Amino acid sequence: MDPVTHTLLGVAVGEAFFRPKLGRRAITVSAWAANLPDIDTLVLLTGDPGAVILRRSFGHSLILLPLWILGLTWIFKRKYDDMDARDLALMIAAGCAGHLVFDLINSFGVQLFWPFSLTRPELATIFIIDLALAGFLAAPHLARLREAWRPNLGPLCRAGLVGVVFYLAMAFSARQMALALLAENAGGRGFQYAFPEPLGAHRWRGVVKGEGEWRAYLVDVSRRTVTPGPAFADAGMTGPALAARETPFGRRLMTFFKAPVWTVEPKAGGGSVVSVSDLRFSSLVLPRPNPFTFEFDAPAGGEPQPRRVKIW
Repeated sequence: MDPVTHTLLGVAVGEAFFRPKLGRRAITVSAWAANLPDIDTLVLLTGDPGAVILRRSFGHSLILLPLWILGLTWIFKRKYDDMDARDLALMIAAGCAGHLVFDLINSFGVQLFWPFSLTRPELATIFIIDLALAGFLAAPHLARLREAWRPNLGPLCRAGLVGVVFYLAMAFSARQMALALLAENAGGRGFQYAFPEPLGAHRWRGVVKGEGEWRAYLVDVSRRTVTPGPAFADAGMTGPALAARETPFGRRLMTFFKAPVWTVEPKAGGGSVVSVSDLRFSSLVLPRPNPFTFEFDAPAGGEPQPRRVKIW
């Protein structure tokens, strides 16, 4: 999820469960803890075209996360030396756990067992920015507007967290319905998946892999409709695209992508440009270019080399 929603979750957990015992400082600690796994964002500063592949990797790894928790506990123990280290560690662990859950429910995926496994499990239930989800977490803070309401902030935050659980259960159920509708419409052909679209859990982007192409569908579970979208020719198993896919960098990309579309464009003077993007990052609702588009320079008779990446 986005940093604002992560922070709101941390504040809600701190306000609901830790502030009664530990005071206002619990809010600060929980808010920082809810963003701690995003320490792996630092890889984007390297300039490596494949740096985005390391997002949600070592910072989100269940194997390494205890080290980050201990590190942040040590930092806050130096700042709040009268607080019990076990209380600090518990708060930070709770914030990190909430962060992992919120990252698992969208399409980007989390490398939970990095570096021993590069797979990215994800539940693809909520778009990476979800206003309803943020609303459940932000609404309790309206109690801050009046002094008489403020003692109710803790119970209101707990109610907001209950609302989040019910909303996620509803969205998960909607996704299962979207998958069923997609299967009925696509006739059981090839790989099928449903990704959340922005602005509500009622619309989903279904993708189906056919022979040499991908087909996108807009699935509206509120209306029980499946509307065919664009088709994308896929050259991933032929010529320069297959060669690019088999390079070390191409294999790294395959640990990141879920529904990759490969294209090949000839260059004047020989050779070609190979591009690949992932349909899980596109949208049928918002008019925007597909982010995370990687390009290779494929000279005639030579090994393709990564050329550039378009993040947005």
